[in-house]
Amino acid sequence: MSSESVASFVWPMVNGTVSIVALVLAVMIFIFGMFSGARANKVRMVFAVCLSTVIGWFTMPMAVKLVSVLNMLDTMTGIVILITVMMVFVAALATTIYEIITVTLSDIGMASKK
Repeated sequence: MSSESVASFVWPMVNGTVSIVALVLAVMIFIFGMFSGARANKVRMVFAVCLSTVIGWFTMPMAVKLVSVLNMLDTMTGIVILITVMMVFVAALATTIYEIITVTLSDIGMASKK
């Protein structure tokens, strides 16, 4: 089975226009971020995203085992729920890591001096 048919089989169908609007919104957010401090904090952002992605990769097998014990992997809805929960987990983790690096460390005087 090709990767395209697997993705279409598991993920709910979304109108192409909705996907384009979501992509344009994401690009606009990145552009807005470049002018509002993302450029100055790019190393911190990359670190937070990479670390949260690695943690997500190592957490995924445990999540798959949990979902399979609950017999949710037998349905398309269960797979979509698993993927969605993991996306939210990694996004929240990246946000929290970035918050710790940029705000908390500077509040307690542990941030590097520029």
